[in-house]
Amino acid sequence: MSRREPDLRASDQERDLAVERLRAHCAAGRLSPDELEQRTEAALAARAVGGLRRRLADLPELGPPGPRDRERQRRARAVRRLERRATAWVALAVVTTLIWLLTGAGGDFWPRWVVLAGAIHVGAFGWHQLGPGAARRHRLGRGSAAVPRGHDDHRPLGPG
Repeated sequence: MSRREPDLRASDQERDLAVERLRAHCAAGRLSPDELEQRTEAALAARAVGGLRRRLADLPELGPPGPRDRERQRRARAVRRLERRATAWVALAVVTTLIWLLTGAGGDFWPRWVVLAGAIHVGAFGWHQLGPGAARRHRLGRGSAAVPRGHDDHRPLGPG
């Protein structure tokens, strides 16, 4: 959650961060499960940054996230990205099947190629984001737009 003006509208990311902090405080024993539920509902309903701050005002600041927390957050983001891609793929499959049905549904079921290509894409994306070695690839910047650590962009290209 940012330190912006309290009357500014909160983003979904800021609300999610407040809920994560509330869960961490519950896990540490500072909040009961009932308090967590009440504060979580209030944080998700908060429209302004000040409303989020009020839900956390009587709780101490949390330290920086440890490696496990960062990995859990990375996996949660990867799952959300995978869900979005899978939803888009299903929508495309439904639309192409409807087009096939509305145009007479005769002959070859051509939407199967759209379904197959989408399934391969979503499966490969899921494997890359969540499969074995995903955390290591993320740390090294492989398979993304990030430049791997230690990469020297100033080397001459070609011999000599």
